[in-house]
Amino acid sequence: MTDHTHELVHKGDPGLDRLLFFSDGVFAIAITLLAIELHVPHGWDGHAATLFRESWQMLAAFALSFAVVGIFWNSHRRLFLGMQRFTVGVFVLNLILLAGIALMPFASVLLYSPPVTIETFGLYLGLVSAIGLANGLAQGYAYFIADVVRPKRPFALRLAATLMQTFMPAACCGLALALSVGAPLWIVGPLAAVVAGLVGFLIWAQRRAAA
Repeated sequence: MTDHTHELVHKGDPGLDRLLFFSDGVFAIAITLLAIELHVPHGWDGHAATLFRESWQMLAAFALSFAVVGIFWNSHRRLFLGMQRFTVGVFVLNLILLAGIALMPFASVLLYSPPVTIETFGLYLGLVSAIGLANGLAQGYAYFIADVVRPKRPFALRLAATLMQTFMPAACCGLALALSVGAPLWIVGPLAAVVAGLVGFLIWAQRRAAA
């Protein structure tokens, strides 16, 4: 039988496939390290209720970070599958993105290791924002500068996709954290507005492209 596990996607540019395989490995390791950081609370009495009561922050941080890494991986995969050739610009921006992904297990621990302060949430959201910025820049570079993504979609749709990848992860994370701690409306409101605005612009771009 033939093993197709590592079959090349970009047959005309194997360097791009090597970059994709390397990136997938970093995403996989980051998700694995998120689970490795989980531990049983000291002095646990063996009851499930006690376990969840004492570990809910740790489990919530794991779930949030798992979702963040998974979303970035899916976005990265979709971009690279449509890319036609290797470019230095995408390579550099991709390395910056992977550096942020590799730091996600450390940032996740900050969310439940006392003392948990407002600065803790700021550091976490800062990292997610930096990863989103690198992801958005890589996508924007591939779409608008190098022009290496096929099929080539309308400008508005490419712009909407780039903005979504840049700002949506941090906005959703911020909204989730704000709701979890009962943040005031003046914090929740703008975050919800950003999420709604991005979704609305994407829907408009999709309808414009279909018209």
